[in-house]
Amino acid sequence: MCQFFSEILGPTSEVLLHDAKNGAIEWINEESISHRKIGDINATSILKLLNSKCENNNTNRIIGVLNTSETNTLIRTSNLMIRDDDGKLQYVICINQDITALANIQPFIQHMFSVKEKKNIEFSDNNDNADIEEIMTSIILEEVKHADVYKLESKSAKMAVLIRLYNRGVFKVKQAIPKVCEVLDIAQPTLYKYLKQIEKEEE
Repeated sequence: MCQFFSEILGPTSEVLLHDAKNGAIEWINEESISHRKIGDINATSILKLLNSKCENNNTNRIIGVLNTSETNTLIRTSNLMIRDDDGKLQYVICINQDITALANIQPFIQHMFSVKEKKNIEFSDNNDNADIEEIMTSIILEEVKHADVYKLESKSAKMAVLIRLYNRGVFKVKQAIPKVCEVLDIAQPTLYKYLKQIEKEEE
């Protein structure tokens, strides 16, 4: 399947198959955008969060999320959840398309940009309780992807994500604490210490 997608999409696209059990890359095309390779590990928490977002929307896929890489490359990302008969996540197919060269001819390739413009979602007193978790998950995914999830080992990278989440009001919601800790792979006491540091700097 991945080979099929790769041949259709061509050299400006990256196709990956992640094992949901351990996050390992099981397949990736040879000339990949991110220069990753088979055996590299992605955080399983990210895969679970993607799957949770799909389940909340009663689907198995996320199509056409636009992100900008550290080198200002415009990336269109899509994810397909592959589950077993019991609904348990087994694999995630991720397709990253470098559409930087197409950005200047957008009217001619409207299909490639068939995603709604992102809204800068913020928490407020007007949010319904039923929407809180969905909004929170969307913001965390957006900010983590923006930071490049494969370079989140350093404190500075994690702090950069936490500052953006803090500024968007994510930590006003108690449920955010364990979810952010899981995604960034940090302990809750460490997260609280980082948040105090952020608050001090804000003051």
